[in-house]
Amino acid sequence: MTLDAVMIRANSATQASARLAALAQFDGTVEAFWPLYLQTVAQALTARRVLLLTSAVGRPWQARAQWPAQGADAPGDADWTLHLVEQVKDGLPHAQCNESDALALVMMAPSDPGTPVFAVVALDVDTSEWEEDGLCAWAALAAPIPALFGVQSQSRAQALATQKALQTAAAPAPGAAITALAAESGEPAHSSADVQGRAERLHDILRLSIALSQESRFMPLAMALCNELALRFDCTRVSLGWVDGHYVRLVAVSHVENFDAKSSASRALEAAMEEALEQDRVLLYPAPQDQGQVLRAHQAYADALAVPYLSTVPLTRGETVDAVLCLEGQSASLSESQLWELRLMGESVSRWLVTLHAQDRWFGARWWHALAQQARTFLQPKHSALKLAGVTAVVLLCVLFMLPWAYRVDASLAIRSQDLLFMPAPFDGYLRKVHVNVGDQVASGDILVELDTRDLSLEAAMAEAELARHARESEKAMAAQQLADMQIAAARQQQSVARLDLIRYQLGNAQVRAPYAGVVIEGDLKKNLGAPVRKGDLLLKLAQTTQSYVELEIDQIYIHEVRVGSQGEFALVGRPQERYGITLTRIDPAATHRDGRTFYLARAQVAGGLKPDWRPGMGGTAKLEAGDRSLIWVMTQRTVRFLREFFWL
Repeated sequence: MTLDAVMIRANSATQASARLAALAQFDGTVEAFWPLYLQTVAQALTARRVLLLTSAVGRPWQARAQWPAQGADAPGDADWTLHLVEQVKDGLPHAQCNESDALALVMMAPSDPGTPVFAVVALDVDTSEWEEDGLCAWAALAAPIPALFGVQSQSRAQALATQKALQTAAAPAPGAAITALAAESGEPAHSSADVQGRAERLHDILRLSIALSQESRFMPLAMALCNELALRFDCTRVSLGWVDGHYVRLVAVSHVENFDAKSSASRALEAAMEEALEQDRVLLYPAPQDQGQVLRAHQAYADALAVPYLSTVPLTRGETVDAVLCLEGQSASLSESQLWELRLMGESVSRWLVTLHAQDRWFGARWWHALAQQARTFLQPKHSALKLAGVTAVVLLCVLFMLPWAYRVDASLAIRSQDLLFMPAPFDGYLRKVHVNVGDQVASGDILVELDTRDLSLEAAMAEAELARHARESEKAMAAQQLADMQIAAARQQQSVARLDLIRYQLGNAQVRAPYAGVVIEGDLKKNLGAPVRKGDLLLKLAQTTQSYVELEIDQIYIHEVRVGSQGEFALVGRPQERYGITLTRIDPAATHRDGRTFYLARAQVAGGLKPDWRPGMGGTAKLEAGDRSLIWVMTQRTVRFLREFFWL
């Protein structure tokens, strides 16, 4: 290969390494991640086409994305793709290369076993210079995938270490080309064995993370994590402490199923973990030179249990520390590369640890944790409009349910007279004069209506003439000593006297007078002047104003809410702006039915007495006090009552 070809290939490898390092810190959406990742894979492998396939339990493989986006199918692409993923899907993650220059890598999100399996297939790959380093470089391309599933929450130092390792391990160029390029530039180059070792380390971390993600309970997962770390880093004991507020509780110890959480050793170990939690950093004991670490609890624990080396690593998820790992060794403290592996491995399973820890608690603890999480989210400076609406809704509900409100019963009201006089026609006749209208105030003895007396005057004259004639006939029979005729004439004379008295009585009552002072409340007769009236027909209705009272009609629905002595107020229809206080003095025991309504009649006394200008028959609306109720009850009591009646609740 010419030097120009080496330079071109090395530049492509450098660009791919840089892009892989950037993708390892990717924090965007899934849809934005995959096109960038597929393009980087294609650039690193010099592939014609890169496909992304997904599968789940009970579902076949389906294409999700490809690079280039508009790439056309070549003969055999579909067959080779399915052949590769079927061969490697049982060992996750796994990579395979065949004689047709096609590669397949199957992987799964380490923190969520419900996430579908992903397969990345590269077709027409240039593997002429790969030799033994190719598969390792291909496995290193899986390093950015954990960033998609929340494993990118590293500190600044961790991010730099990750980027440096990716730039070294992800370069797919052959060792000879890199060496030649390094010789030209005068810079040292990593050997092929170094590249392969770093790729294998990343591959082992992914395999361990995926294996741990298969656990479905918290304690088996914690024990498996501690045992794997103890075996991998050759530790005498690995302990896992769970963060509970500002404290750490020991939950798992490698190769120990049961331990005394209240023993002095456990409490000393928890104190050492809390020391790392408070400083939010990795603590090594004995401490390296000029590190500025506070290790009092570590020293106390090491002296008490004769532990020569301690490494305490907080497991972070974003900005939250969920757990603390403490590794005890006999030979030496962990190196920088081992610490990087430990942090990456812990962060890859921390989310699944949190999920299982929440699921394994009893429902009360889960609900309380969810409530506390919602409270913390609510207190964050986000979604101000929704928070304001929520606070407003809560305040409104509190006001509706807790604010006492005066509940008042509505009732119809009318002013009635204590004495009501019906004035009928005294005899058959015709209306001659009407002196009053409805609503007029009259005094005692005032003439109200006059009937026509001309016919009565003629009848009175005729009765007087008959009386005189019968008197003469009686005298004539007496003179003739005709006793029988005399008695007949005397009887007819008495009959005429009675008839004359009746006519005179009718003449005396032809003027209808008011028996007492009052007001005319019925009888508009002026439009009927000259009309005939029969004896007993109602002419006028007169009400006495000095003894009026207030009558209320209370619906049967609300009659149980009021009682004698209940206070209230009313307003007349003609003067709604004026309110007057009333007190119930009597409630009729029997209901009254009228116009399809059932109500009870009640009487009330007006505070301060009735006004002089009030007239019987005036109506209005009264509101009677029925005690204090919650505002929501006052607003919904009609609806609730209807629903109870309708559904028979």
